[in-house]
Amino acid sequence: MARSASASGSGRSLPVALAQTLYLLLGLLAVSALAGVLLAAFFLPMVSASSAVAKDGVDLFDSYPSELEVEPLNEASRIEAADGSLLATFYTENRIMVPLEEISPHMQHAVIAVEDRRFYEHGGVDPKGMARAFASNATGGATQGGSTLTQQYVKNALLMDAVQRGDQEDQVAATEQTYGRKLREAKLAISLEKQWSKDEILNAYLNVAQFGPSQYGVETGSRHYFSKNAKDLNPGEAALLAGITNGPNQYDPVSKPEAGQKRRNEVLADMKREGYITEAEYEQYTAQPVADMLKIQNVTAGCADAGTSGFFCDYVTRSLLNDPAFAETYEERRKLLYGGGLTIRTTLDPGKQAAATDILMRKVPADADHGFGHSIVTVEPGTGRILSMAQNRNFNPHQEVGPGETAINYNVPKALGGGNGFPVGSTFKPFVLQEWLESGKSIYDRVGTVREPMPNFPAECLPGGAWRERPGYNPDNAVSVPLAPMETVLNSTKFSVNTSYANMARQLDLCEIADTARGIGVVPATFNPYDPTTWEMPIEDVYGTELAPSVVVLGELRISALDMANAYATYAAGGTYCKPQAISEVVDRNGEPMAISGADCHQAVDKDVADTMAWTLQQDLEDPRATGRGRVIPGHTAGGKTGTSNQQFHTWYVGFTRQMSTAVWFGHPQTNIKPGGFPVDGEMLRRGSVWGNNVPLPTWQEYMTRVHEGLPSEPFPAGPAPATPAAADDAVQKGVVPDVAGMMRSEAEAAVQAAGYVPQVENEPSEDVGQWFMIGTEPGAGTRLPEGETVVIRQSSGEG
Repeated sequence: MARSASASGSGRSLPVALAQTLYLLLGLLAVSALAGVLLAAFFLPMVSASSAVAKDGVDLFDSYPSELEVEPLNEASRIEAADGSLLATFYTENRIMVPLEEISPHMQHAVIAVEDRRFYEHGGVDPKGMARAFASNATGGATQGGSTLTQQYVKNALLMDAVQRGDQEDQVAATEQTYGRKLREAKLAISLEKQWSKDEILNAYLNVAQFGPSQYGVETGSRHYFSKNAKDLNPGEAALLAGITNGPNQYDPVSKPEAGQKRRNEVLADMKREGYITEAEYEQYTAQPVADMLKIQNVTAGCADAGTSGFFCDYVTRSLLNDPAFAETYEERRKLLYGGGLTIRTTLDPGKQAAATDILMRKVPADADHGFGHSIVTVEPGTGRILSMAQNRNFNPHQEVGPGETAINYNVPKALGGGNGFPVGSTFKPFVLQEWLESGKSIYDRVGTVREPMPNFPAECLPGGAWRERPGYNPDNAVSVPLAPMETVLNSTKFSVNTSYANMARQLDLCEIADTARGIGVVPATFNPYDPTTWEMPIEDVYGTELAPSVVVLGELRISALDMANAYATYAAGGTYCKPQAISEVVDRNGEPMAISGADCHQAVDKDVADTMAWTLQQDLEDPRATGRGRVIPGHTAGGKTGTSNQQFHTWYVGFTRQMSTAVWFGHPQTNIKPGGFPVDGEMLRRGSVWGNNVPLPTWQEYMTRVHEGLPSEPFPAGPAPATPAAADDAVQKGVVPDVAGMMRSEAEAAVQAAGYVPQVENEPSEDVGQWFMIGTEPGAGTRLPEGETVVIRQSSGEG
């Protein structure tokens, strides 16, 4: 691109300045007959003496392009909820495009009067204006522009094009104070006038010019300063806006009211001179104080305007910016988001989002002095669609943050706007259970519950093929029921027995457990889900030194709530795993769909295993003695798991129905501190006595009950039939009392129910049968009874 040297107005001599002026103007004379006629008398003596200069000027002029070739203007992108309602808009410049018929004639007259009063007479350049400006500038007088509206539009278009392309050199070229730039703009303006009508040029100028410190286009300026559309502007308002374009910060009537008012009056004087307003109108509007005119409406682009959906909105934008399917590079994705005129349709259900926000803010207010956080995120099983994403904070992405505000999304991975995640506690146990079932074992297998040091665990991916520590891993239990030395895996899950799960892991492999979790999307929250290496690298590299039983068995691992909800959704969907999806569709400014990374739904877990998982977690929720405490969803089959991190810093409940999987977290987002000394829903929390079923579970139940209203019931498949230890090959027969001797309580109850009876457990001392194991039944095994009768199960209470 041709460049002309920039000369300093203070350091050049008059002859040199005039020569530079002549050099450029003669090029213009060669192609503009009008310019030639008007300027010939002024420059003829120098022209006749400088034919060589004239030739060079023509050559320079010819070297500039004659067609204005720029990318389409940046247009705002729109982010919508699932029902089509607007969540947020994104744009580089705060611009709203409107046709000329939606712009007040007073506004059109104002810019013509002050910027280009011969607009309808010239062919793109105004020779009189240029001669006046060049002469004044060359002789050291007041700096004058001399640019027509057409030239100003060309300048703005070139600048915006350079900005959109990220071309720093062209941005400088579009704004540098040189005659070369003026000449280039003049040539392009002349060409543009041959292609566009005057109204089209005026409309384009009014849509791209700056009408405030951060307001682009007259519609945006009108809404900002007067809270009205540009079509409704009166002469005084139009004059105020037209005056701002010459110095958006200098004449801003908010920060510089005196300068803004003076400039407005100058424009009104120009409008009166051109006959656009009467003397009476001039007196009327110049007499009005600027402060009385203003009705400021601040519009903030981006997710800050998305209200209670701000965190979800932020997740949507970050998902797009990280998605290689959307565009190849981050910068290309950003350009599309902020200037591509996209319509981004999301999966957010406004009703569910409102319910989640309402419950969270009521239970744990955002501005509470204790600072604890509470969050809900819901995923649709079988699709990965994110239906809600809420937390007890207001979204504020700015540097200054008030009480109850943050930009950190408590529900998502770090790369997508979250923090480092929070330790998930026993909500990680289902991934151990999944690996247990996939290895061919049963929920009715019995495992030890006695606490003891465990110095090694199988881990083929670690050196020596094992995790080792002396004196060993020695987890404790925090259960609300008596435990036998051996319990079924079913009971160990229902009562969240840490020692049982540690013993299960000793029969498995820590590396395989971790990889099983990763197979349904569970990785530390510090990893980017859009980075292929997250899913491809060796599992020992993902976990590092954290590949240990306290992490892989009992969940001392920081995982995002979204990934937890989505993983559990796999069990609700019969083993079908889908990547979390916040975006259902992106269409470009022409209405054409654009590529994005999809849900990639596939069978990640064997259906029988997934169904057994769902049924087992259903027992955890439905049994009043289990960690779920019987907090069911009326009319809907549901299951889930509580979680409490080490020292009770963070508590969880993750649960699901066939229609929704929801993770609820409660804890302090900035520090490790036990909750207590403040009420939640009227119940005072006692420090050291807060678990997953104290705050997260009631929140989960209330939310899931509300959002399931009116939905059909979709039951889980039946659980696996238990085998009887006394006669493993004998199937339970309907109408015949089964032999339950030696079983655990849950096994015995399941066997009696399978035979068609109602179980009733009674404890009695026994010297021969260990405490909590079954002695037998009354009536005895093999007795034929009508179905529906009550069968007493005799449970040992130990020696009398």
